[in-house]
Amino acid sequence: MSGRSLEATEKTFLEAAERGDKHTIERCLLAPRSVNVNCTDLLGRSALQIAVDNENVELVEILLQQPDIKIGDALLHAITEGVLRIVELLIDHPSISASMLASGWSRSRPSTEESSDFSPDISPVILAAHCNQFEILQLFLARGAYIDKPHPLNCFCRQCEESKQSDSLRYSLKRIHTYKALASPAWLSLTSHDPILSAFKLSWELERLAELENEFKDIYMELSSQCKRYSCELLDQCRSSEEVIAVLNRRCSSSSPPEPALYDEAPHSERLSLDRLKLALKYDQKQFVAHPHCQQLLTSIWYEGFPIWRRRSGFSKVLLCLAIITAMPLLAATYLLFPRTRLGKLIRSPFMKFIYHSASFGCFLILLVLASTRTEGSEMYRQNTRGPAPSMIEWLILFWVSGMVWSECKQLWEEGLKAYVRQWWNWLDFIMLSLYLCTFSLRAVAYLQININNSSFSTRELPRSQWPNNDPTLIAEGVFAVANVFSFARIIYLFQTNPHLGPLQISLGCMIIDIAKFLFIFFLVLTSFACGLNQLYWYYDSNTEHCKQRPNGQMECQSNSDAFTTLDVTFATLFWSLFGISSPKSTELVDAHPFVEFVGQGLFMAYHVLSIIVLINMLIAMMSNSFQVIEDHADQEWKFARSKLWMSYFDEGCTLPPPFNVIISPKSVFYFFKGIKGLLVQLYSRPKVPHANMPRPATAEKGLLADGDTNSTGRQTSVESSQGPPMQHQTQYNEIMRRLVNRYIHKMKKQFRQDGVNEDDLLEIKQDISSLRYELREDRKRESARTSAHLDTIKKEIVRSVRSSLPTPPQTLPPPQQRSFDLGMLRAHHPVVDLQVPPPPPPLLQHSLHGSMASTGLCGSSSSTAAMRSESVPPVGAETLESLKREIVASVRAELRDALRELAMQASVPSAMASPALSHGPPLPPPLIRPPVPPPAPPPPPCDLYKTHLYTQL
Repeated sequence: MSGRSLEATEKTFLEAAERGDKHTIERCLLAPRSVNVNCTDLLGRSALQIAVDNENVELVEILLQQPDIKIGDALLHAITEGVLRIVELLIDHPSISASMLASGWSRSRPSTEESSDFSPDISPVILAAHCNQFEILQLFLARGAYIDKPHPLNCFCRQCEESKQSDSLRYSLKRIHTYKALASPAWLSLTSHDPILSAFKLSWELERLAELENEFKDIYMELSSQCKRYSCELLDQCRSSEEVIAVLNRRCSSSSPPEPALYDEAPHSERLSLDRLKLALKYDQKQFVAHPHCQQLLTSIWYEGFPIWRRRSGFSKVLLCLAIITAMPLLAATYLLFPRTRLGKLIRSPFMKFIYHSASFGCFLILLVLASTRTEGSEMYRQNTRGPAPSMIEWLILFWVSGMVWSECKQLWEEGLKAYVRQWWNWLDFIMLSLYLCTFSLRAVAYLQININNSSFSTRELPRSQWPNNDPTLIAEGVFAVANVFSFARIIYLFQTNPHLGPLQISLGCMIIDIAKFLFIFFLVLTSFACGLNQLYWYYDSNTEHCKQRPNGQMECQSNSDAFTTLDVTFATLFWSLFGISSPKSTELVDAHPFVEFVGQGLFMAYHVLSIIVLINMLIAMMSNSFQVIEDHADQEWKFARSKLWMSYFDEGCTLPPPFNVIISPKSVFYFFKGIKGLLVQLYSRPKVPHANMPRPATAEKGLLADGDTNSTGRQTSVESSQGPPMQHQTQYNEIMRRLVNRYIHKMKKQFRQDGVNEDDLLEIKQDISSLRYELREDRKRESARTSAHLDTIKKEIVRSVRSSLPTPPQTLPPPQQRSFDLGMLRAHHPVVDLQVPPPPPPLLQHSLHGSMASTGLCGSSSSTAAMRSESVPPVGAETLESLKREIVASVRAELRDALRELAMQASVPSAMASPALSHGPPLPPPLIRPPVPPPAPPPPPCDLYKTHLYTQL
């Protein structure tokens, strides 16, 4: 707010800026004592800022011509308003340098001036990115503006430490404003060569910052969601499958060695790598993966080879699946021998692989059921036999488990450890297979102890009750039972392909996380009450009986409860009390202190209230909330989970399910010897030239691969490969991405134009109307003056022409007054003459003719009267002036005709007006109907009027 009162001229100056009165502004600036151009109103706004807010370009141009003008926040307000022309005028001012558009903006501002609208760390380029002003941001980038990415949150450089110590809040807000600019669609579209990849990485980084700097968690999460929406909107601009494939299949797997001619396929049948889609799954981009364009491509790849599957009925699908499962051994043998045939290609399709693996796992579960079922003959044999030999079913289970272990090892080798442990289902497989391997190992140990060693373990047949506690067979049976539970639980993983069971499976996974959180809190509550009750009751031994004699003489013996005597028993008692299994009399004592019983009952009651009423209901609420969250985005969550499942079957390898995958195929033997050959060639064919003299390979700039990841593998890329198909794919991807970005920008502009009119727009329209009113007023004054001057010039030219063309009569003309009277008398005695006078002109012409007559008549009028009449003429346009000119010329022609007619009559009858016959004769009767009179005869040839140019024109 301004600290001093405004002068009258300053107030007028600011009011004119608010109204858009350009001429008043010019008069205030051109006065002998010009007004201060940087004066501010009560709100602290200067005239330049007011003009920018009103989007008055002409007024801004006038103000910027002043030598001592200060830009201030006007540039930021112009960016907010989105007026490109005003922004160009402001940044072209000499006081604005290129560095001020970026980080130098805050340093260029005086420390005493503080903006009430913008933070000091907001520069013009950051504000343009915040407002998504594409044209303005492009203008700043062309001028060399940039945005420095903030340092990591755990950075301990000198600059970060000084910023944190000086003002930690300003440091955090500066980071937020910078990330908000980096996450804007305008910045990503105009600065990134791969906007989708940049959006993925920035979204992931913002989510990590939300966890670390949780004070601003909502802001960071909103920015992360903005990046996710931007990548989806770019994908939404794809108009063909070619563009979708180019986006999702970003990297070309050129590093993998080509296959030999024996196993080569046609070029068009090359399977898509879908590296960008895998990256989206890695960065948890659920909206991007669940986008219809992405899902359509995944569906077409999934049902490759079965285009009619989705159009079949449910019964037909079941019959087809049963036929495929039945023929699985034959098809597996065919694939092992002929992997590159047409049938082999069909077997390698993702959908067929899924059916085979699902059927294989179903057979494995059937084997587990058979292994758990005992017949009457084998029940007694296995019950008391230590270290029994494996049965046929157990050998099949071992065969299946070996195939699953080999499949997991191949998956771990192909994906890497980080990608493998990132998937929760891999953890379940690892635990399940580990338990089965432990079971087989313990069974082998038990078998060897019984059949080989001659120690105390050599007793083969022994009642189970007499077996030692650490018997390997007992431990193996327990581990096998737990493994069976995990095996049957893993079948839920296959539910993700079903649209009805998939969302339920995802909700169950989220509920398990809620249960884990609840168990942590519940364990703390359980431990606290267990320690208290055990400390209270451990003194009272439960083995001691207290006997009393009844009145009838019988002895009654009672002992204390053992529910809280030890800590482990106390934990069990409190846990089972949640389900109503423990007795309420557990806290009662025999012949003990009532106060101890009272405290024990109080603790037990408090535990039930806290655990059952509070914690259990809290768990129910948490699970309901998780279910509702999944239900609100059920389709998106299900498609994302299904895409993860589908992607595991898209890659080459693991075609045959367990146990067929453990069979060594000719293709595996060929690849094995080929790998050995390549290794030997690499070892013995190294170049002998020094490393410094070797030509540097053509690599991407800054060691970045095509997808933007750092090339940390150490592999050298040859010059030929950099100029081959990968470069072609890179160019094609850049062209497609450029088209997508252009479509997105046009869509945003169209969306902005279609937005409804707000209050700011109405105020701008009101200000434009006010400015137009003052412009029209000034234009009207100028047009009136111009019209008046033009008419005066025409009148003077006409009078001058007429005076120079009229001949001098031989006799002396009477005075003007007498001549007018004589003309009137002539018209009175000769009414026929009036027939030649044209009809009266229109009112506007009469008004002009009056001025003309006043100028051309013999009685001159004063200049003030002409000026007053000219001021009363309204402003007219060019067409109106031409019409007015034609009317004036017509009126002058009529007057000239009258004058010529008068001169002709004077020449023909010079003494007619003085004749007594005309004055004393009988009056002529006025004719009822005036016949047309021929035009007057021209003057005689000796008259000088024939020689004038004006008469020739008339």
